[in-house]
Amino acid sequence: MLFSWLRAIFGLMLILLVLSGCNQSIDDQIANGLQLTEKVFAEEPEEHTVEIGDIKLYLPSNFKIEDSSDAYNIVISKGKESYILFINDREAQDSKLYYNLLKENEADKIIEESTFDKDGRFGFTAVLKTDEENEMELIVSSGGVKMTTISKAKQIENNLREMTKIVHSVKMK
Repeated sequence: MLFSWLRAIFGLMLILLVLSGCNQSIDDQIANGLQLTEKVFAEEPEEHTVEIGDIKLYLPSNFKIEDSSDAYNIVISKGKESYILFINDREAQDSKLYYNLLKENEADKIIEESTFDKDGRFGFTAVLKTDEENEMELIVSSGGVKMTTISKAKQIENNLREMTKIVHSVKMK
């Protein structure tokens, strides 16, 4: 009888531990996501898997291009989520254009941001408020390349990592 009780208590504690680990707070998702973007930007870019006109980029296997009629504004999807990839080939790798625009136009909506400046490349990641409580706007940019999406709170960390891999991989001929 005592063994059954101990086993039940141990099982309950194990379930609570697993559930608490899976249920990260929004703040934890954002902090972990920003750390991941810094790590990805510091690494070598992923191998290119897609070529659109003069642009090469890496696209994770669960992503697909929905519309690329304009090689500089590409709509990408993953399941029901949509992402927009903006490419300005006139901007240098150290360009702060998108960052300055963000700070001018969206400063009051920024929840958290992170910048990097290394080897002549400037980039940033930003998480912005939306009108929905459990959704955030995510922006990842490097030089003249920017990707945005509206993300469910529980997907922030994963979306930031994947978006950074894509943005970091973009190469123009």
